[in-house]
Amino acid sequence: MNIYKNLYVGDSLKGKEKTVLRNIKRKRPQLQAYVIVLSRKEGEQLEIYHTAMLLQPLYFREDPWIIGIAANEPEAYALVEEIAGEVYEATKTLEIKKYIQERI
Repeated sequence: MNIYKNLYVGDSLKGKEKTVLRNIKRKRPQLQAYVIVLSRKEGEQLEIYHTAMLLQPLYFREDPWIIGIAANEPEAYALVEEIAGEVYEATKTLEIKKYIQERI
């Protein structure tokens, strides 16, 4: 698992992100946490998963890039909207995946 150096954090988890990430790395369930990861699918930008999905061995084998964490699904969508806005302001495009990969 990889963590984006400029991790986006939802308001509900600010100050708790290190604990949440440590628990994810240790494969401990996080009942109220969602992650935003770079999609591995062609043509896709980002994916949102409940952290329980990361407990599956497949996700750790794929070594996902976590770029954001949020306390719930609506907050995760709001965070994606914030990321998209930031990318658009910087590049005048919505190529989020490319923008993030250039900063990894």
